[in-house]
Amino acid sequence: MTIADLVAAPDPQQESFSALVHVEYQLRVLGLLCAAADERPGRFSTPGSLETWAEYCRKQSEKLGCTECRTDAAEVANSIEMVIVKESQTSIRRVRNQVCHGGPIPDNIDRAILYEAVAHNAERIVRIYKHGHIVELRPYFRMADGELAALHSFSGTAARYWPRRGEARDVTDPDVVDALKKLNFQRGDRLVDDFAQDIARDLRGFAERDSVYVLASPPEPIAVRWDRRSSDGPVPRVDRFIIGADHARMWLTESGPKPYKAFLADVCNWPLLKRRLLEELEEQVTAEKRISRELFPNLQLRVPHVPTMVQFDDDYQGPRADLTITEACREVTDGIHAYRGSTNLITLTGEAGAGKTHSLLQFARESLTASGDLDPVAIYISSSRTSATSLDKLITERVAGTRILDREPVLALCRAGLAILVIDGFDEMLGFRSYDDPLSGLQPILDQLRNRGAVILSARASYSEARLWKSLTEHPAKASNHRLTTMKLQPWRRAELLKLADHLSSETVTGEAPEIRQLLTTPFFCLAYIAWKQTDPSGDFLRFVVDTYLQRELSKLVDSQDAELFSQDDLSEIFCEVAEMTARSVASEVAESDLVVAAEVALGRELDEKEQRQLVALCGMSAEWSEYELSFSFTHLAIAEHFLARQIVRVPFQQALALLSEVAISALCAQLITSMWSEMAREEQLEALVAALQVGVSAAQSTEECRPAMASLGELWARVHGTAENTRAVNRIMVDRLELKGSGTVTLDQAQVKHLVLGPGVTVRLTDSRIDQLDLSRTSGNPLLDDSHKQVGELFTQGGLASTPRQIRELLGLPEESVDESDIEAFFRDKIANARAAIVVDRHYNPPDEDVRMKWTREHGDRWQAFAKRLITEGKLIGERVNAAGPQKWRLRPTESFFEE
Repeated sequence: MTIADLVAAPDPQQESFSALVHVEYQLRVLGLLCAAADERPGRFSTPGSLETWAEYCRKQSEKLGCTECRTDAAEVANSIEMVIVKESQTSIRRVRNQVCHGGPIPDNIDRAILYEAVAHNAERIVRIYKHGHIVELRPYFRMADGELAALHSFSGTAARYWPRRGEARDVTDPDVVDALKKLNFQRGDRLVDDFAQDIARDLRGFAERDSVYVLASPPEPIAVRWDRRSSDGPVPRVDRFIIGADHARMWLTESGPKPYKAFLADVCNWPLLKRRLLEELEEQVTAEKRISRELFPNLQLRVPHVPTMVQFDDDYQGPRADLTITEACREVTDGIHAYRGSTNLITLTGEAGAGKTHSLLQFARESLTASGDLDPVAIYISSSRTSATSLDKLITERVAGTRILDREPVLALCRAGLAILVIDGFDEMLGFRSYDDPLSGLQPILDQLRNRGAVILSARASYSEARLWKSLTEHPAKASNHRLTTMKLQPWRRAELLKLADHLSSETVTGEAPEIRQLLTTPFFCLAYIAWKQTDPSGDFLRFVVDTYLQRELSKLVDSQDAELFSQDDLSEIFCEVAEMTARSVASEVAESDLVVAAEVALGRELDEKEQRQLVALCGMSAEWSEYELSFSFTHLAIAEHFLARQIVRVPFQQALALLSEVAISALCAQLITSMWSEMAREEQLEALVAALQVGVSAAQSTEECRPAMASLGELWARVHGTAENTRAVNRIMVDRLELKGSGTVTLDQAQVKHLVLGPGVTVRLTDSRIDQLDLSRTSGNPLLDDSHKQVGELFTQGGLASTPRQIRELLGLPEESVDESDIEAFFRDKIANARAAIVVDRHYNPPDEDVRMKWTREHGDRWQAFAKRLITEGKLIGERVNAAGPQKWRLRPTESFFEE
């Protein structure tokens, strides 16, 4: 398209209105050409009125450099005064202004004169352009989507170009913006101009294509002539607007001025729209309830609403943790009324099953049923069960059922503060773009929100929030301003757990592993626990809850034909592979590429693009950013332990043995392995696995090279042989807690145990072992054989607690051993020389009772006091006074003579 195409006269068969409007466009093109012909053009106004452009063309034509072109330019400028209604001697200018302000098109327009004027204008402008005065059209003109377009307006950060046909295009290329900044603009009334542009932008989604014409000629009201799109065909409208007190944008109606948002509400039939949005939302709520009903058929009708607490953090009041999700959303709604020149991005994060979807659906329903006429509504959009591959398409897909809105009207309502966009599962949607740059997925709507409105983004992990913040600060897009408000769903507190349990007549959570108790602080898993208690408490809870959760999430992993991309077994096997990966790497997360590898190993085939995109949003997994790359981890430790145990049980014997030899499993994982093997009636295979582990550990050259295997052996041996009724032995085990029950003698050789508990009927022989704490409170007498007590660091019995060898012997009723004085002195010297903490004592040389680091000073009764006093007298220790409250204290420090002996 060329300049000639831009200014060519419209078809004479078209209505007069198109010719009247085209006159202004011709004058704009001519004015821009005149400016482009001058190195230092005179000041021109954007957008500028018909009269403004005519006057500019007259003055700037003096710079064209030749009489013919100056004459042609003057003729075009003066054409607006040509009379086209002879009876009233009305000019093109007056008819055009009358029509664009809402008046009727005169019936007696001389169409021949009008179209002749437009045609002559086109010829003159083309002659001026071809005469060669203009070397470079940019930045006054620009190609947009294959069409030449003329500059319409420039805000300082973005330019709008107006093609001959179709909608204006916004351009933010740095080269264009920098070039336009160097031009000499006449700013005019920016408030009115900006308001006029926003009206045109907002009406795109409601008007027939190319029907919107906005006339801004201060001090007259802004006039908008447009055709409203409807099922019955175009509905012509003329609306007027003004800037009121405090720069308020107002719509002029027959009943008086109203807020601009009332105009948009009128345009979209606000009551009908709210009703249809509510109907759409109820379908979402029903779908969620149906899933819950299928998962928990005996509970769903009796589940109370337990408000979830959030930590709310914004730029104005800072972090607060005393708000319910309902209160936090209300603050967001109230804040949207205040225009702050920035889009508020609100991230809602929480673990899988924390209640994000339930909370947002509740918020959206309350907003749609509120009594306020123009209170903002929440437009809820879920990323699950969708084939949309961009946020634009997702919005259009979700609101299509209203038959009123698509993407552009939704954003218009958001800009005006009539709607809040709620995107549930934002991190799941990121598969459409890049996890590394979530801003790229949001950019299309952020550009069009133009620093207004609010968007709530829910995600399972804080990753989305962190990456979004990083993107906004490091790469501010198109000079946009965004505020980031965070809402983090908090784990349920004990009071909330008790409320749910009491309402459902269920027992509270007791006796479970810490990992499971932590899992139950989220609503879904707590509900699953109660359902398990009421249906099959004899089975394994984690197996029940994990399978239930997989079943829930499967409904979200579908393709465009609504078919499941993965089966429940597929997901289970994928998670088993991921659990092994994380265990082998001794890390809690895997990279995105490793996640794909794990899935392909589990399924035995390559994943297609669609499956890979869905894989990064898998249930039970959350995305985190670790320094340079995206990583994925299980949302709950208990889930990771469950799938690691399931992997060990499902793989061949030798593979399981290799895994246990290289990975130190936890107590919970060992418990789950034992339970799973028992369910499969494979106890003999489990015993064989423990025996094979023992062989490998015993054959190792040193304990350092087999520490993971020692830990795995210790945890499994404790569950397989810890309660046996016979004599048994194990060597080189490493375990945090070991409970020995049953009967017989147990020999622990080269064992490292933090907490050893003995039941009645068990005797223990320790050889080359280290027991940090031994609990004999459940038995009586002395069940320790030979000199096993020497390998115990702390002893707890019904008679008390002992923490030194002498006290342990006394508590066990053993005679005191004779100790050589030289050995005692060597013991104290060694402790002083290797002390990691300062030796602080009182005037009697006693350390504070609460200082457990100094318990070695009490090892040999009161001999320490005499030893310390003698070394100070000999000058081998120095006492330095310590400035501290209470009784006077001294710090003992060895001198050089202490080390000379």
